[in-house]
Amino acid sequence: MTQLTQKKSNAGVLARGLLLASVMAFGAFTPDAMANDDRFSGYEIRVIRPRFMTKSNRLELGGQGVFILNQSFIYSLMASGLLDYHFSESLAFEINGAFGLSFDKQDKTLLKRDFQITTQILRTSYMAAGGFLWTPIYGKTQLPTGDVVYFDSFLTFEAGMTGIAYDYAQCVAPDVEKPAPTTKSYPGAIIGFGQKYFLSEDTAIRWDVRDNFFVYQVADGSCNPGVSTGTDFQQNVTLQFGMSTFF
Repeated sequence: MTQLTQKKSNAGVLARGLLLASVMAFGAFTPDAMANDDRFSGYEIRVIRPRFMTKSNRLELGGQGVFILNQSFIYSLMASGLLDYHFSESLAFEINGAFGLSFDKQDKTLLKRDFQITTQILRTSYMAAGGFLWTPIYGKTQLPTGDVVYFDSFLTFEAGMTGIAYDYAQCVAPDVEKPAPTTKSYPGAIIGFGQKYFLSEDTAIRWDVRDNFFVYQVADGSCNPGVSTGTDFQQNVTLQFGMSTFF
């Protein structure tokens, strides 16, 4: 009698399980359920997966426009090129160089025209550097259109040279001999951070913010460059934006 009751109980549990499974399966194909699925038909839904863009043992060649942010009396616009070799997904070695021109702001023109005040300015002519890029973060984001964009976030540690062009425009006194324009080079270091947004497996949009700091001879920009007057510290904070391609 006990065995018969147990068999009936097991049969009841099995029947209820089959009924519940049938209801759930049917519900997945109802018009309401299918309508809910249609809401996501225009989006690509992805789960965590290996990197979309791999950089290990690849060369990166790029170009950027460079704007020096922290200058009071001039604008400095430069064009730069870079070449990176990626040892792994997180570590790369980079060499880069930038050349450009500077233009006076209105403030500088007004000081000279209205108040006869001349300013001694460090005009950056070129920057060249080499060092390491470390990429501790990579990820992805979804645009309002539903497209998924992959990106890397990296830090920069480099050493290099900065060329400062001196025009000696402040040397206007009659009893002062104006030196010939020249460019002096100074060693320094660069730290920064940036991101790359990958358009494909071979191309990326790249932006950097960098702090290029160096020590220069104050006398180099004076009206008497031959007389030493000590050194001073200078920083060039740059915003850089461009594109890269990978080989």
